[in-house]
Amino acid sequence: MGINRITSSLMSNQALNYLGKNLSLLTSMQEKISSGQNINKPSDDPIGLTRILDLSNTLKTDARYSSNIQDAISEVNTADTVINNMVELVQRAQELATQGANFTNNQDGRNAIALEIDQLINQMVQLGNTDISGKYLFGGFRTDIPPFSRTGDDISYNGTPPTESWQRSVDISRGVQITTNINGDDLLGQVGVTAAGPPLPSTYSAASHGVFKTLIDLKLSLQASGDPNQLTEIRNRLDELTTDLNTVLSKQAIIGSASNRLEVTQGRLDERKSVLTKQYASIQDIDMAKTIADLNQQQNVFQASLTVTGRLLQTSLLNYL
Repeated sequence: MGINRITSSLMSNQALNYLGKNLSLLTSMQEKISSGQNINKPSDDPIGLTRILDLSNTLKTDARYSSNIQDAISEVNTADTVINNMVELVQRAQELATQGANFTNNQDGRNAIALEIDQLINQMVQLGNTDISGKYLFGGFRTDIPPFSRTGDDISYNGTPPTESWQRSVDISRGVQITTNINGDDLLGQVGVTAAGPPLPSTYSAASHGVFKTLIDLKLSLQASGDPNQLTEIRNRLDELTTDLNTVLSKQAIIGSASNRLEVTQGRLDERKSVLTKQYASIQDIDMAKTIADLNQQQNVFQASLTVTGRLLQTSLLNYL
């Protein structure tokens, strides 16, 4: 049977070892109270640290998605407002066309109506060139130049053509993108003149179409309404305006759908942020009252161990003589 020999050196070493451990625990608690965090270095809680890093990465990624969504919401809401104004202009053009088609109106009256139609065209160009901080909404990827320009009765679309890739998309969640813009040519069209002289419908290029073409046609028909045939043309413009209005409304519906989807996604991100933030806090944030109580207890333990160690280290061979 072996006998363990307890020496003065062994006792001193053990006392110093426990004293160091108690001091380390006391220092750790003081650090937690100072930082307000449970984990200040990897050794404090390796498993908890892994969870915190995962939560932190997820929150940062969601913050980027949220920033994208906020920018996109600003763009689509502005576009929705602009398109709503376009709808009002088209509806006003319908009212004017109805007045112009009235046989009781004289030519001076129709000329006055044509002048108002011309102003509606200018307003429509202005709306088509709406920008946010220099970023034009309806130009596709060509966001640095006004998408529409007017020279006389020639209205050009300078944005990305519908035949090319013009959709500007943003990431709103992992693997999910949403298109935030409408192509200006699809929305309003353009008017290209291929012959010199007054731009009558027969001189338009094949690319001429949409609201702008209808409004230009209506203006010219009103100005030439001394010709009985032009009254029929004015009535035809009413049908075209109805088609154009439906086109604009369909584009507004697309923008509205995008806005709703962005709002729903933002709501989900906000909910997840709340849940993940609580999980993060449950791991990392200390219970201040409990930690202070533990610190006081640990201070007492440390003081006791310090007293015992001090007495032990004062012992020498002379105590046993």
